[in-house]
Amino acid sequence: MAVFSAGLCSAPAVAASISPQPGAAEKPSVSRAAGPARQYDIPASSLADALYRFAAEAGVVVVFDASLVQGHRTQGLKGRYDIMAAFSVLLAGTSLEAVSSPAGGLMVRQRAASRPGDAADEDNDRNALVPQLQHLPRVAVQGNALPTVQRLDRAMLRHLPALNGDLTSQLKLNPNIQYSEGQLASYTGGEIAPAEISIHGSKPYQNEILLDGVSAMNDLDPGLKITPSSPEFVPGASQALAVDSSVLCEVEVRDASVSAEYGRFTGGVVDARLCSARKSFGGSVAVGYTSSDWTHVFIDPARRAEFEASSNADMQPKFRKWTYKTTVEGRPSEQWGILASVVRRQSDIPLRRFTTDNSTSTESREVTQQRRQDTLVLKTDFTPAGGIHKADLSLVYAPSDNRYFIEDFRNSDYTLQSGGLSLSGRWESRWEPVTVTHQLSYSATSQSRRSDADYYRNWRWSTDKNWGDPTERVPTSGEGAWGDVDQGLKAMAYKVKAAFKPIATGALQHRVSTGLELRHQEAEYERLKAQHYYLVASNLPTSGAISRCTRADGSVDTDACSATASINRQVGQYFTQQITYNAGRFDLAADAFSAFLEDEIRWKTLKLRAGLRADKDTLTDQVNTAPRLALTWQPMDTLLLDLGASRYVGRSLFAYALQEKIHTLQVTQTRSGTLTWGKAVQALPLNRLDAMKTPHDDELTAGLVFAPAWLGGPLSLRVTDRDGKDQVVKRVVTKQTACNGNSCYIYTNDGRSRTRDWTLSWSSATAFKTGPVVTRWWMAVNKSEVRSNYSTYADNYSTDKVNDVIVQYDGQFIRYSDIPADNYNRPWTFRLGAMSSLPAYHLTISHLLRVRDRYQQMLSTGTTDYQGSTVDVYQRAQLPRSLAVDTVIHWEPRVRGDERLQIKLTLENLTNRKNKTTVSDTYATYERGRSVALEVGYEF
Repeated sequence: MAVFSAGLCSAPAVAASISPQPGAAEKPSVSRAAGPARQYDIPASSLADALYRFAAEAGVVVVFDASLVQGHRTQGLKGRYDIMAAFSVLLAGTSLEAVSSPAGGLMVRQRAASRPGDAADEDNDRNALVPQLQHLPRVAVQGNALPTVQRLDRAMLRHLPALNGDLTSQLKLNPNIQYSEGQLASYTGGEIAPAEISIHGSKPYQNEILLDGVSAMNDLDPGLKITPSSPEFVPGASQALAVDSSVLCEVEVRDASVSAEYGRFTGGVVDARLCSARKSFGGSVAVGYTSSDWTHVFIDPARRAEFEASSNADMQPKFRKWTYKTTVEGRPSEQWGILASVVRRQSDIPLRRFTTDNSTSTESREVTQQRRQDTLVLKTDFTPAGGIHKADLSLVYAPSDNRYFIEDFRNSDYTLQSGGLSLSGRWESRWEPVTVTHQLSYSATSQSRRSDADYYRNWRWSTDKNWGDPTERVPTSGEGAWGDVDQGLKAMAYKVKAAFKPIATGALQHRVSTGLELRHQEAEYERLKAQHYYLVASNLPTSGAISRCTRADGSVDTDACSATASINRQVGQYFTQQITYNAGRFDLAADAFSAFLEDEIRWKTLKLRAGLRADKDTLTDQVNTAPRLALTWQPMDTLLLDLGASRYVGRSLFAYALQEKIHTLQVTQTRSGTLTWGKAVQALPLNRLDAMKTPHDDELTAGLVFAPAWLGGPLSLRVTDRDGKDQVVKRVVTKQTACNGNSCYIYTNDGRSRTRDWTLSWSSATAFKTGPVVTRWWMAVNKSEVRSNYSTYADNYSTDKVNDVIVQYDGQFIRYSDIPADNYNRPWTFRLGAMSSLPAYHLTISHLLRVRDRYQQMLSTGTTDYQGSTVDVYQRAQLPRSLAVDTVIHWEPRVRGDERLQIKLTLENLTNRKNKTTVSDTYATYERGRSVALEVGYEF
């Protein structure tokens, strides 16, 4: 059957038809469709939900019309049945029956006696199954479409390998997604942050991740990747909410010919759905563990000693990760359900406090950094019996607390706080001519810091300041941290969508949808209290009150002065410069409006989807329009061709405007020969916000889907070309008297990118059965070419890049913008996934093979002459091909009734292959080797 057919009901095809061997050509008979008997334990529920669960457990394709099963309930299925006997029990008391077909699937239909005037006999009905499927309306029950590399169902999310359990790490099968080269680094095995992904060469913060229709992206400062020890700024990530993938039941990636319904991105859309309650009452608890002892790391011998004695978060020789999960769900009635799920992931990373052994220190020489991510989900849904309305309410609370310290400093612990709350309510009304969906949402997220101290000073070592290492070349004793900063974003949004039923105008059929969204956001930056940053330790005079740190009024300066002689000197010390980051607050509010209109026009075997989206926000005060066109032609049941031309418009980030004011909180004072501070000089802005445009990508795409029966599933080929324009970058501009130091960072739209992706993917529409083993397969190949003249908006962007000057790259003179991107840019990748189930043994084994082509790293090696001018020279360092096999073994033995034991073993890089990621003149870096994680739980 053609899973892409416009009228095909693919949603119920959650598992595959039974076939004797992979690729077998013979057609199953009715008796074979009956299949071997097996044990079932499906509780009483709505007929649609029971059929969905039965299809998944039995490994068969079950197709049905939503209107036939609506309002029907079933007594459930408990005991040992073959397939047809199971249907007899499930459909008991209804006028429905199940019939098999030569294609190997089963269709639920009205019994012949219930279809007046239908004279066709059962054999003819079975032979007509496939053409009937192509004209069934889409089933409107909770369930997944055919799981593919683009669309993950609940089984894939549960069984595919993702050791850290985050959403984006689950997308490794998708051929259009690439990961950062540092994501799996051996140096940082203790990290649990979500993976940063690029879709079609985009920057990670240019994507849109939706949780039940609500954005989970960071609109504050997602591209800021500075060291976490900046006094003014707090580093961020692309995702504002780092939810655990165990709370999700479906994830779909939209990366080409995306509907006009979706906006605020130039990369792609990751649309994730939270799980709803399925059981009348049930739940689960689980505990997971992994550690550095269960992980093989590859470290260059040139850095092994430094790694083992690490005192900073960039090198983590030891770590322990724990995961705690619990879920409770219930459906007091068929109409109403509620689910609560809590997940905590925690990583403890012991490190040295000092870069040297420092055996004489009075401070603890080991400190444990910690990463902690929590996910709390509450979801309730309500569908009145026999009504046209349904509603759901979702709450997601996902805070993250990451504890760090400043090496060689005492009292230097600080915590980076991120994440927050998302609350949404949705109401859907299925009127006769139109389905209208309303959604109201509220979110509050943070990107903040808490410190142990409101001062920072690095003393010369002395017997008074004696916690540092006196044997260092320049002995010092540092103390303090970077102060408390609150940075947050609150958003209130309302959106409505109207999807009209198809209407005919002559030979044309139209399916129109339209919608609008209103969004109000309020961002804040607040330094909670003054932070004192002392610099330039100098010698105290040898005599007078000042030599004893005594001020003219008789008070003693204990904050920035020490009378004890410092090492190798006969006098005390005092700081002669003080930078104070004063307490203060900045607020910024913005309103955004979006609207779209889309018409899906059908004529015979052609379909044209024409859409237009308009977006406006008060940050840029521009109206941006984004046309979307997609033309589809289906010349035969097994072949579909499509062309698309679209524009995707990004979103505005608050960092551009907030950073203009942050530096003005800083004042500087100096002193010399006295303990009295001089006049405070307030800093001018470091950043200036000029008129800006909103970034956008123009896309051209062409593809085909080929799905003959002998192929076992749809084969998709696609080429996508992206042209990124008006990308935001940060330039340094001099001779700016209104800026600090007469130079300003100015955000401009000088960034550009160009991407071309070829992808070939295949997903099995049927599960291949070999003896007791039933296996689903996925395959994807990608060839990618990415060119970009910037890394992120947070990096300084030179005049050479703006002017796109000539440079020498790999021996050739080219424009700077023609240099290949140095991250998220593997030339080609191959991905193969398999999920094998042994129902008789309650065992599922999943494998994921990823092969990534040789990677070109760009190294700056100096300058050379070109036509009388000096140009920069970049050399290409060729890194070898990477290969990794990840495996999950999931055993779910039944204890009694609906109770099961859950044992899940995850092995990443099963073959322990040594994959190199970067190289320099002195050392190389590698991905982690074999990593093992174990999770044990109980489900009831």
